[in-house]
Amino acid sequence: MALARFATLLVLSAGLIMSTGSARAAATDWVGDSRAAVRLITATDNVPVDSTLEAGLEFRFAKGWHGYWRTPGDAGIPPTVDWSASKNIAGDEISWPAPQRLVIDDLQNSVYENDVVLPVKLFLKQAQTSARINASITYAACSDICVPLEAELTLALPTGAWGASAQSRLISSGQKRVPGSPDAAGVDVINTRFAGSASAPTLVVDLKSRSGAFVAPDLFVEGAGNGIPPAPKVELQDAGKTARLTVRLAALPPPGRPLTLTLVDENRVAEFKTRVDQAIPENGSLFFGALLSALLGGLILNLMPCVLPVLSIKLFAFTREAGGSLRDVRFGAVATASGITFSFMLLAACLVGLKFSGATLGWGIQFQQPWFLAGMAVLTVLFAASFFEWLPIDLPNSIANFASRRSGGPMIEAFLTGVFATLLATPCSAPFVGTAVGFALARGPTEIFATFLCLGLGMASPYLMAAMFPGCVRWLPRPGPWMLVVRKFLGILLLGTAVWLIYVLWSTAGARTAGVTAVLLGCLLGYRALVSIPIGGRDASPAARRSGLVTAGLVVVPLIVSLSGTAPASQPRAGQEWQAFDLEALPGLIAAGNTVLVDVTATWCLTCKVNDARVLETAEVRSRLQQSHVIRMRADWSRPNPSIADYLHRFTRYGIPFDVVYGPNRPDGETLPELLTSGLLLRAIDQASVHNDTRKSASSAP
Repeated sequence: MALARFATLLVLSAGLIMSTGSARAAATDWVGDSRAAVRLITATDNVPVDSTLEAGLEFRFAKGWHGYWRTPGDAGIPPTVDWSASKNIAGDEISWPAPQRLVIDDLQNSVYENDVVLPVKLFLKQAQTSARINASITYAACSDICVPLEAELTLALPTGAWGASAQSRLISSGQKRVPGSPDAAGVDVINTRFAGSASAPTLVVDLKSRSGAFVAPDLFVEGAGNGIPPAPKVELQDAGKTARLTVRLAALPPPGRPLTLTLVDENRVAEFKTRVDQAIPENGSLFFGALLSALLGGLILNLMPCVLPVLSIKLFAFTREAGGSLRDVRFGAVATASGITFSFMLLAACLVGLKFSGATLGWGIQFQQPWFLAGMAVLTVLFAASFFEWLPIDLPNSIANFASRRSGGPMIEAFLTGVFATLLATPCSAPFVGTAVGFALARGPTEIFATFLCLGLGMASPYLMAAMFPGCVRWLPRPGPWMLVVRKFLGILLLGTAVWLIYVLWSTAGARTAGVTAVLLGCLLGYRALVSIPIGGRDASPAARRSGLVTAGLVVVPLIVSLSGTAPASQPRAGQEWQAFDLEALPGLIAAGNTVLVDVTATWCLTCKVNDARVLETAEVRSRLQQSHVIRMRADWSRPNPSIADYLHRFTRYGIPFDVVYGPNRPDGETLPELLTSGLLLRAIDQASVHNDTRKSASSAP
C-alpha cells in the first residue's frame, strides 16, 4: 500500500516537474495589471535545430482598453522591445498583425483590442546552443485615458529534443493575421495613382478580388505625413468583385519614398507599396518629366545590345538608298519610323488590356513565352535567308500590283523593319526606359499611351532626322559590288541573333523544344539554299507552290512545338555563389548585420549580361561580394513568376535588369540604375553595410 502511494506520488511529481519545465521553457508569466498584460511565448520548448526561433509577444487588453499598432495614428504609443540583454540572440524580426481602425473625435487610431500575438523571429548566434531571451517592453494601454506600461520578460530555452509547445498554436494564429502579398490574399492591385493637387492630394487604389466579393475594405496608409489618413471612400462594382478606394492624404512625402498600404477586409489582409514619385502635382511637371524620360529612353534604346543585331538591317537599308533620290530616302525613313511608332502603340494597347484583365505586367515579359521566342527565331532566320538571297520574299500578286502603282513595296519593307526592330528592343531596359515604363504602368490608359508614344518617337528619332535631312545619307558609300559581301556579313549577324533566341528558348522551354526548333530552322535554311524560289510571288508555277508549302511547314511547325514547351525557370543551386531569391529571409539576414544584393535577371535580358560582364564578374566587385557579411541573391525571371513580378512592382518597376542593395543602414533597400557601374555598386554596399561604419570608426581611432 505504501509502495503504491509512493509510486503515485512519484508519477504526479514527475508530471508536475515536466509540466512546470515545459511552461517555463515555452512561456513567461503574465506581467501587467487589470488593464493590460503581456507575456513572451515560444513555439518550441527547446532551442530549434536551425538558427531561427519562432516566438511571440502576447498582449491581453481588458474590455474597453486597447493597445497600438506599429503606426499608432494621431495618438498613442506603439510597442517597442529591447532584446539587447539576451544571450545567444543575434537579431529579431517582429511581424505586425493587421490592426483595427478606431476613430475618436475625428482622430484616427490603429489599435489592437482583446488578445493579440505579435509573431517574432529571433535569430540565434549559434544553432543548437541554449539561449536566454530578455525582452524589455514599453507599450501603452488606453481607454478614456492612456497609461504607459513597461514589462521585463525573461525566458530560458535549453537544448534538447525539438517539439512544438502548447503556445505554438497562438503564434500560428498571430501569423495568419499578418498581412502578406495581395496575391496570397486573392486580390489583384489593378492600379494605384495619385489625384488632386500637391496641397490636397488623394490616393486612388483599384482592386479586384479573385476569391469572393469585398465586404468592407479598409486601407491603412503609412508614410503620408504623421499618423494615418482617414478611412477611404469605398466604391464597389461588379457585384463587389472590384473596389476603388480613395484616401484623402494630409501630405505627400519626399519623392522616392514609398507609401506602405495595408488592406483589411474582414479576414483578408494584404500589404503592398506604392511610390510617391508617381504623383502628378497641379502643374503636371512629373507627367511631362516622365514623357521626357520616355523620349530619351527610346533614343538610347537604339544603342542597347538587344537592338544592335537589327542595326544591320537599318544600316543596309540606308546604304542601299545612298545612291537613290532624296525622296526615296525621306519616305523610307518615315516608313521605318512609322513601323516603330505603330509597334509601340500596339504594345501600349496590349498592356492596357492586360492591366484591366488583372494580368501581370512587365517590360519584355513576352520573351518569357516559348511561342514568342520561336516566332522571333523564325522571323530572324527568314530575314537572314533573304540577306543570303535564298529567300527573296515577294508580296502576293494583288498586294504587289497595288504597291507598285503607288511605289509602296519598299515602304512596306521599311515599315516591317521598324516593327522588327521594336520587337527585338523589348527585352532591354535602357536608362530612362524603366522610369518611364514604371510611371505609365502604375497609372491609367492615357498615361500608358502617351508614354509609349514618346518611347516610340524617341527610338524613331534617328529616322525622323533622316527624313528631315535626307542629304546626310549621301555621306554613306555608293552602292556597288562590295554590298554583296556586306549583305552576307549582315546575314551572319542575324543568324547569330537567331542562335541567341534559340538559347533563350532552351532555358525557357527546355532542351527538346529548343532542339526541335533549331533542327527545323536549319532544314529551312538548307532547303531555301537549294531551291531559292520566291514565296507567294508572281511565279505561280507548281514548283513555286510546292516550295512555298514546304517552307511554310518548316516555319509553322516550330511555333506549334513551342506551345508544348514547359521548363522550370532556372535558379541558382545550393552551394553556388548566388543564392536563390527568398524575400521572406531578407529581414532576418539584415537584422543579423548582413548586406544583401538582390539581382533580378533573365536569360533573355542582354543588358543583364552586360552588367554581369562589366561589373558583377570583375575582380574588384567579386572580391567585395565574397566578404562574409555580403550575401548575393538572384531572382531568375526567365519564365513567368508572380512573386518576382510582385517584388518589382513594390518598387514601381516593370522591367529588368533590377538590382537592390539591403543592409542595416538600408533596411528598405536602395535601388540601382539599369546600367551598373562598379563604383556605384560598391558605394551602395558600403552605405548599406554596418561593417563599413566599423571600419571607418577603427581607421579614425587615435
